[in-house]
Amino acid sequence: MNVYVERNTERERWWVHMDDWRVSFNTAAEAEQFVERLTTRLNAPHSLDRLAAGLPHTGIRAQGGLRSAKEA
Repeated sequence: MNVYVERNTERERWWVHMDDWRVSFNTAAEAEQFVERLTTRLNAPHSLDRLAAGLPHTGIRAQGGLRSAKEA
């Protein structure tokens, strides 16, 4: 992911770009703080086993007496 800060002089704002997505901030300090936190989280160790265990199941199943939208 490409992360960088850009100043918007027309609106007196700071933009943090993350590939094709961007977030606006009032000050350079706020933007830099966001970038620091984001890069820390991106660079943190991640366990694929823990990530996979926390993912929701792809199908929604009715439990008990609940009916699906098609049945209702």
